[in-house]
Formats: sequence, C-alpha cells, structure tokens
Amino acid sequence: MRILVAGASIAGPALAHWLHRRGAAVTVLERAPELRPGGQAVDARGITKEVIRRMGLDAPVRAACTQTIGAHSVDAAGAVLETYRADDDGGDGFIAEIEILRGDLSRVLYEDTRAGVDYRFGEWIAELTQDADGVDVRFAGGERQRFDLVIGADGVHSSLRALVFGPHERFVRHLGHALAFYSVPNEFGLDRWLLEY
Repeated sequence: MRILVAGASIAGPALAHWLHRRGAAVTVLERAPELRPGGQAVDARGITKEVIRRMGLDAPVRAACTQTIGAHSVDAAGAVLETYRADDDGGDGFIAEIEILRGDLSRVLYEDTRAGVDYRFGEWIAELTQDADGVDVRFAGGERQRFDLVIGADGVHSSLRALVFGPHERFVRHLGHALAFYSVPNEFGLDRWLLEY
C-alpha cells in the first residue's frame, strides 16, 4: 500500500512510524525546506508514555527532554504559593516527567523513520483527485503520483484540508484565547525549574 502523509512535524512522522512498521510504502511531504526547530514543550502523560515505549523511542525521547524538575507558582511578592514536581502523580502531574520541545520531538521521530520513509522537504500537494481505487496527486513541483491513501497531518491551518474541504474560515472558530511563549534571560537563576506568576 502506498500512503502519502502531508506534514513532517509530530503527527506525520509518528504516523509514518506505524504505517512503515505495518509494511506500507510511506511518503511524507513537508512544505518547509527542512525540519522546523523550536516550538513549545510537549508533555507525554499517561498512555502517551506507553506509545513512546512501544515505538522503541523511550531512550531517545528521554535523552532529548527538557529535564525540568518542577515549578513554583508565586505571587506578586515572589512568595511561593504552590510547588509542583515532575514526579508528582507518577510523572503525569502539572509538570510531566517527559517534557520535550516540539522541535526536538520532531527530530527524534524523523531520525527514527528517515531510513524507511521517503521524506520530501520543500514540497506540498497542489492538487488531488480521488476515485474508488486511490488518489491522484500533483505536487507543487509538478510531479504526479498515485497513492492508495492521502493523510493530512499538517496542522490546524492545513493547506491540504483547505484543498479538500474549503476555506479555513468555514471550520475554524477562535475562542478568544491566546498564549505567547518566548525565551528570556535567566535573571532568576533558575536551574531546571519553572516560575509561574
């Protein structure tokens, strides 16, 4: 079976792992010219830890973890209101024992799959036509191929999803919540601890 996956961040390579393991010929497209570094931390809790173990990736994932050991919630005066540790609730608490930056998890998944999966960076789906037996795909670079199945794993603003279902505006509903994550100098001298105000 020939399967095309759009997106090489987290979901695409994770899916490629399992599809390849089951004998599928997998191609993963990524619009970016290479793996995208950075991104916020991803926490693995509960069944996710078991999935990582079954993938055989426990050691490389843990080696790439942020090594955060806990967090303090503080008030305006800096007094500690609450302390959370990575080993709380069996490692599934407020601070997870497995916390890895998105870019690092992407790299671990890519390294795991690149020998058996056809990755194509700087490429995306420009057109597709489905029939009862499969999908004809034209890549942005002009090449045409046929696949048994095409899977979109290219994020909430998926170009593939828009190509198949229509404009994002028809489906995305903003809830008025925004988060910003950024790096700042370590003025508080924190060593593997988070400070939450």
